[in-house]
Amino acid sequence: MKLTLQLQLLPTPEQKTALLKTMEAFNAAASHAAALGFEQKYFGQNNLHKIAYRELRDRFGLSAQMAVRAIGKAVECFQRDKNKCPAFKPRGAITYDQRIMAFKGLTEVSLLVLGGRLLIPFVCGEYQKALQGRIKGQADLVYRDKKFFLLCTIDVQENPPIGIKESLGVDLGIVRLATDSTGESFTGAKVEEIRQRYARRRRVLNKVGTKSARRRLSKIRPRSRRIGILAARPCGVSGTYSSNVRSGTLEHRPTRNSCETWPGSTARHSSRPRLPEGG
Repeated sequence: MKLTLQLQLLPTPEQKTALLKTMEAFNAAASHAAALGFEQKYFGQNNLHKIAYRELRDRFGLSAQMAVRAIGKAVECFQRDKNKCPAFKPRGAITYDQRIMAFKGLTEVSLLVLGGRLLIPFVCGEYQKALQGRIKGQADLVYRDKKFFLLCTIDVQENPPIGIKESLGVDLGIVRLATDSTGESFTGAKVEEIRQRYARRRRVLNKVGTKSARRRLSKIRPRSRRIGILAARPCGVSGTYSSNVRSGTLEHRPTRNSCETWPGSTARHSSRPRLPEGG
């Protein structure tokens, strides 16, 4: 079984600038390789390598392995759809492999950029630290919310399924988020209060419509999205969920927001607890 570990990089301002320049050059090279392959109908790694490799190195200043990885990014898109030429965002992900990436202990990683190698510290949780020794193969460098993350793949041995001896029934609702078969209820009154406060703030900012209001909205949206996840997490259950809680019925306006942001819609993905290794 393959899992993904997320490591947050802590680059200096100079290292951040170098990483962003490398990311922009890499994605521009991948888009150019995709355009060459789409024009000449070359969709495989070998054929596209022959016509794009030297030009990518000379034009974008990429190292040998980075040019190969940029071509590989274009080829992966062609494997999904050969009828459309892909164009990558300037700050899209970079694929690193063992030739251009090396871990130095448990707190630093060496990454190749346009000007050479950078030794960058990173941080992660205790769960990720326990599994760092299993990191193998490629990793993706992503830039999200003005932060750099390294997404690494690890192999974990799959344990045989555990036989179920007892079960717990859970009924999900709006007023009471969950009620189990033992009679215990989870109301989530505090969470509902926070959700309503965020809804009022979004409504006011949308009405203002200025540039600063839109910038503030972009910061509020991920926070308010996490409210439903936090509401479902205390239940700690997974099971069968009703698919017709939000039917075509027109809700009364005061309760419309509660119905549309019902935490049960996220409980399917968020209420399953993370199992420890070997669990």
